[in-house]
Amino acid sequence: MKMTGMTIIFISATVLAVSGKTFNKCELAKELARHGVAHGDIANYVCMAEHESGFNTHIRSAANSDGTHDHGIFQINDFWNCDPQIGLPTMNGCNHPCSDFRNDDISDDIRCVQQLKREHHGFGFSYAWRDYCQHIDSNYLRGCSY
Repeated sequence: MKMTGMTIIFISATVLAVSGKTFNKCELAKELARHGVAHGDIANYVCMAEHESGFNTHIRSAANSDGTHDHGIFQINDFWNCDPQIGLPTMNGCNHPCSDFRNDDISDDIRCVQQLKREHHGFGFSYAWRDYCQHIDSNYLRGCSY
C-alpha cells in the first residue's frame, strides 16, 4: 500500500513538472507582439523571461530569502504582485492569484509586467533584467519575425 501511495505522488509530481508551455525566443516575441507589447520593449520582455524562468510558464521558484516565491514566465512575486492564497496578507499589486501566472495563458502575466514597468519607470524591478538584459544589443532577437 505504501508503494502505491508513493507511486501516485511521483506520478502527480511528474505531471506538474511537465505541464506548462516552454517558449523559445521567437515564439515568445510573437506572442508578446500579438498582445500589444511595444516593439521596442519585446527584447527586454524576452530576455527577462529567458533569465527568470527559462521561458517556462509553470515555474514557481524556490523560496526567496524573505520566504516569498516567484511565479510564471516572468517570475512575479507572491508578496508584492500576486496572492498565493495561503491565508497570509499580501500586497497583490497585480490583483491576481499567483496560479494565474503559472498557466499557458500569459496575457495576465504580460499585463502585470506592463503595470510593474509603469510603476517602476522601466524594467528595474526585475533582478534578471538588471543583471542580464539592460544592455542587450539588437542581435538578441536576430532571425525572429514578430
